[in-house]
Formats: sequence, structure tokens, C-alpha cells
Amino acid sequence: MHLIDRYILRAVSTPLILALSVAGMLLLMEHMLRLFDFVLAEQGPVDVVWRMLANLVPHYLGLALPLGAFLGVMLAFRNLSMSSELDALSSSGASFGRMMRPVYMLIAVLMVFDFLLVSYIQPFARYKYQEIRFDVTSGALGIKIPAGEFVEISDGVTIRLGEINPETRDAREIFLERKARDGGKTVITARYGAISTTPEITSLLLKLQNGRQVIINALGDRIQSLDFESFDLEIDLPAIGVFRERGGDEREATINEVVRYLRTQPSGTALYGEYQAGLHWRILHPLTFLVLPILAVAMGVTGRRRASNLKPVLGVAILIVYHEVLEEWGKVVAAKGELSPLISMWGIFLIFSLLSAFLYSGSIDQARTTRVMARRSSETVRIAAPTADAAE
Repeated sequence: MHLIDRYILRAVSTPLILALSVAGMLLLMEHMLRLFDFVLAEQGPVDVVWRMLANLVPHYLGLALPLGAFLGVMLAFRNLSMSSELDALSSSGASFGRMMRPVYMLIAVLMVFDFLLVSYIQPFARYKYQEIRFDVTSGALGIKIPAGEFVEISDGVTIRLGEINPETRDAREIFLERKARDGGKTVITARYGAISTTPEITSLLLKLQNGRQVIINALGDRIQSLDFESFDLEIDLPAIGVFRERGGDEREATINEVVRYLRTQPSGTALYGEYQAGLHWRILHPLTFLVLPILAVAMGVTGRRRASNLKPVLGVAILIVYHEVLEEWGKVVAAKGELSPLISMWGIFLIFSLLSAFLYSGSIDQARTTRVMARRSSETVRIAAPTADAAE
């Protein structure tokens, strides 16, 4: 690689990595708080939050990667402009097209990674996230018995725990009622008890201490009572539901599965529009990286004397609006079959590309004009007119 290529790559890579890291961390931290609230409300283990966050990383990386690439290129060329290094490179014979060559080398790598991300990694990560969420709500990670509430843990079995130690999972003031099929029932009370489940969560294991068992027949005219110091009890739990197979949702399908579905299913099926829109989205998302350097350079190149702080904000706004319109309108309309993806999605991409090219052309022309005027003002030499005395 040429020295200029390595220099520009270093200038682009640093802000790109920083912007990508900050954007990803902010998105994950915002969702992490909601996940903690969800898991704690469902009485699930706290460590499951990190597993859910790990499966959200591909989703948020897909959001932060275009923004990080845009900011990296824009900030790099803005710094080059403000420090007059861009003028020096141009004076040495390096055109803007030449300086964009290492940028597009990096963009090509990001395009390949983004294609793998949206086409293969995100579908599996989304399915795994939904599976973990199902396990938390279904009790597959442990049965949920809130303290101080009567909970029917299976058919005919009701339990109440007065106080629960969150560390040892021991309970105080335990009440258990089990109804028999003939109409009788058994009531058990205990002062202390250890509660656990079998590894398969098919049975609830109770090790009770200092309690009493009362057996009442169906007519209620016969009662048997038994005091105990230690009593082990096993209660069958209802079967936990099995999470669905992956599929049925375009967002959980890889690009190969999307193409296979579109080839085998008629166009009138209910999900055909969603899969068709999903296919075009998986193509357009990586292709957007080809336009990002053009828009980034247009918003980054500025004059040292007349630096504009509005251009970077405008560039970020254009990128955000493009992605929001493409995903929230173009993709939705195409999925519903109201417009062809060639119009609703590729049309938006074409408008974004033309706007970026127009801004790039105007910014480059302005930079060249500014450089020429600055050179003229610095090279101009004024010669004073001779005075009358000098003429004599």
C-alpha cells in the first residue's frame, strides 16, 4: 500500500472504531435497563440478562455500523481539511478519487461483514433471543413463587411462602394445600423449608422442618393430623412448553431460506410480500456502504477559514432519515404489497445516492474554489506606484 493509503486508513479507522463503540454501547445500555426490569419482574436469574444482551449485539451492530462508517470517513476528511493536509495532498497530485481508494478498500471489508451480519448472523441471534425470553416467561429457567402470594403450581396444588431468602432459596411460614381426586385434601404447614427443583424442572422438591400435616377426607368429617420435625415432599410440575422452531418470520430466515421460500411459494401467499421485502433489504443494507463515503466526504470537506459546523449535523440527519424511511416506510409498504420493492425501497436508495452525489460535487467544487482563491491571495504581490520625487 502507498504511504497516502496507509495515512488515510489510519485517519479513518480511529474515529470509525470510536464512533462504532460509543454508538453500540449507548444502544446496549439503553436496552440493558429494560431487560433487567423484565427478568426481575419474571423472577428469573440475573445472569440471563447477559445472554440476552449478547444476542442483541448483532442487531445493534447492524444499526451502528453504517453510522460508524459515515462518522469515521467524515471526521477523518474534516480533520484533513481543517489542518490543510487535504490541500497538501491535492497539491502533491493526489485527487479526491485517489484519496478515496483506501476508503473504499475499508468499505469493501465492511460491506462483506455487513452482508454476513444481516443475512446470516442476525436471523440466528434474533431466534435465540426470543427463545431465551420464552424460557424466562415459561419457567424453564426455574419456577416462580412470589413471597406472600398464593400460587397454584399444578392442578390442585396451591402453595404460599411467607418469606424467601434470595441467596439460599430457603423459605419461612410455608403453606401447602393439595386436593385429591376424590374431593379430599391435604394441608401442610411448616416453619422452615428448602425449595428446589429437579434438573429437568419436572418436580418441585420441598424439605420442610417443624410443621404439621392435616389430611381431610372428602366429606370433611374425618381429620388426621401429624406433627413433624423433618418432612420431604415431591410435587409434580406441569410440562413446560417447547419453544417453536425457527421460521415463520422473515427476520429469522437466512438469505438462502428467503430465496428458497420465494422460489417455492406462489406470490399470493400471506408471507410472500414480507419475504420479498426482506430479500431486498438484505441487498440494500450492504449496498448503502458504497454511498456512505460520498456523503461523508461531502459533509466533511470544509474550508479552514470558513469551517461549517452545520454540515456534520446535516449529514447525520440525512443518514438517519434515509434509514428510517427505508425501513419504516419502504420495507413496510413492500411487505404489505402496496408498492413494488423496486419503487418503495430501491427508489429511496436511488434518491439517497443522487443526493449524496450532488452534495459531493458541490462540496468538492467549493473546496477547489477556496483553495484557488487562497493561493491567489497568498501569491499576489502589490507594487507601489512611483512617487513624483522618485520620478525626478
